[in-house]
Amino acid sequence: MAVFTPSYPLTLPTATGVKTQNFGLRRTTSITQSPFTLQQQVYQHSGEQWGATMTLPPMLKDTASIWLSFFLQLRGVRGTFKIGDQDRKTIQGTATGTVRVNGASQVGNQVALDGFTASRANVFKAGDYIQINSYVYMVTENVTANGSGEANVKIEPALRTGVEPINNNTTVIYLNTTTLMRLDSNEFNWDTDHVSKYGISFSCSEAL
Repeated sequence: MAVFTPSYPLTLPTATGVKTQNFGLRRTTSITQSPFTLQQQVYQHSGEQWGATMTLPPMLKDTASIWLSFFLQLRGVRGTFKIGDQDRKTIQGTATGTVRVNGASQVGNQVALDGFTASRANVFKAGDYIQINSYVYMVTENVTANGSGEANVKIEPALRTGVEPINNNTTVIYLNTTTLMRLDSNEFNWDTDHVSKYGISFSCSEAL
């Protein structure tokens, strides 16, 4: 008997929006404190990971079936899908057109980009998201392009160069940004009430 394996990442259903979300960045920074002097030592580790908990609006069986099929095909933590911050699908900045990575082998919390309108202020504003390849980053300072349409953009978290390469001229997405996620658990459950209204929620973490 043939074994069917879905092609990941799966496409997120569009049957409903999201009712509520908790979206944020997890870090592996640790701290120790002396019980005698109360002096502290902070250790900055490299682990950084977006995570989200989302609740879908109540829905009837036909719509719920689309979502249930999607989640079951993920097969717990095995499969991946793309999703982003549902409240920040557009930018506050003035960027238009095609923006690209300007230079190969970039690392850290700053990325050089080009393709902006020359000398335009606030092409991205603090709090905007940009997506490079499969992963999303938040801009942490307002950005002004120089006379050549170039800019250095400060971001969090650091570039995911250890997961996938970031090449020169890679197109940067800044509308409807998403990042690669997987479910936090192998168990998936849903609720129903006396009128067959379904309640569905899920938690996921960035797939690194």
